[in-house]
Amino acid sequence: MKQKKRIVNKSEATVSNENESRLSHSDKILVIDDDTTILQLLQTFLKDLNCNFFCTTSPKEALSKISEESFSLALVDYLMPEIDGLHFLKKAKEKNTDLEVIIMTGLQDIKNAIDALRLGAYDYILKPFQLDEIKIAIKRALEHRSLIMAQKNHEIELQQRIHEATEQLKIANKELKETKEYLEQLLNTSVDGILILSPTLQINYANQGALHILDCKEDEIKEKHLSLLLAGSKEETKYVLQMIREKQCIQNYETEFIRKDKTQVPVNISFSCVKKENQQIHSILAIFKDITTQKELESKLKEMSIKDGLTDLYNQRYFYDRLESEIERAKRQRHPLSLLLFDIDQFKTYNDCHGHLMGDKVLKTVGQIVKDCTREHVDIGFRYGGDEFTVILPETDTEQALLVAERIRSSFEAKRFNNLTLSIGVIAYKEKFSLRSFIRFADNCMYNAKRSGGNRVKIFKNTK
Repeated sequence: MKQKKRIVNKSEATVSNENESRLSHSDKILVIDDDTTILQLLQTFLKDLNCNFFCTTSPKEALSKISEESFSLALVDYLMPEIDGLHFLKKAKEKNTDLEVIIMTGLQDIKNAIDALRLGAYDYILKPFQLDEIKIAIKRALEHRSLIMAQKNHEIELQQRIHEATEQLKIANKELKETKEYLEQLLNTSVDGILILSPTLQINYANQGALHILDCKEDEIKEKHLSLLLAGSKEETKYVLQMIREKQCIQNYETEFIRKDKTQVPVNISFSCVKKENQQIHSILAIFKDITTQKELESKLKEMSIKDGLTDLYNQRYFYDRLESEIERAKRQRHPLSLLLFDIDQFKTYNDCHGHLMGDKVLKTVGQIVKDCTREHVDIGFRYGGDEFTVILPETDTEQALLVAERIRSSFEAKRFNNLTLSIGVIAYKEKFSLRSFIRFADNCMYNAKRSGGNRVKIFKNTK
């Protein structure tokens, strides 16, 4: 049976110092007591403290309020007819885990107090009580909640910062040791490779992403030097270390790492320094991505932009860029350079008579012949436009270029596309030639071959 409650006299309970600091108005307090006299007393008391509060005699109404509004603290009577204080405490904590709860009771039973604290109550106050006692309990409970909320917010902010900016991580030796296990778990969730290097680029840590990209185990890479991974070996490592020391970081540096099986994987890597309090470098954080797919895509896109779709030779736009590069290389290395320029004799007539599909077949055949008659990865064939073609022959003099031209001409003639033949101009580069004049002279040679009846090769002869 519920014990009769004794209410303290208000004049006796009045706070002695009216100039004491008020409680925070931002915190909302919920008061539940089926004794209306105590409820009114607490309501008047909280008004005097300038608190934001809601009072009710119904625990069910209070639980509904907790679902609708954000309360910081609840003052709850232990013995109530609808729901007892412990049951209310459990339900309230399920709805709002951050809610602080103070249990008020006239029952002097230590077991009840222990049960309340185990269920998450902040404090347990016996009736009758002094209002000063209530005020201190409220203040401490709100301070406790404020500290917990601040800690939670700090943890959320720290986690977000680590995810968003791992490279900016600047943790001293002690902090790094204390959080090592947590950081390893966090870093191993990243698909990117992460290395922690010593100031001399010794590998102290590699996450699972790095081990996957490098196709190795931790003991096969730990304590090894970065120079064993970089394709440029010691020279590249020296350059990287110099850049890190000068700029403190390197962003989006593209290189190749050497895997365990000696194959190379292209990576995009960023280096940043983690410093000690004295600004000395403590460690270097390296974050890298496997860009194999990206490089393959870039290569395909570049190939598509410089290739002729019909003949699979390079196009005219790339011809000018490549010829300019080869001229510069020939000048620098003092190597010979030759150029072939040719077109198909009577092609227009053939195309008109047999249709574009047959004409395309002829052009494709020329493209294949150029590939078959030239050196792979050395000579470069182009579809110059329409039925005109050109071939750049690096490190090739006039005599050698003539042999290539004759091989192309005879190979096409052997295909026997009716009366179609090739007229080919051959020219060797001279330093006095400009890019345009080099092409123009080759073009003149080709037209000399056509004017001479076609199906022949003409060599540029310097008359001056």
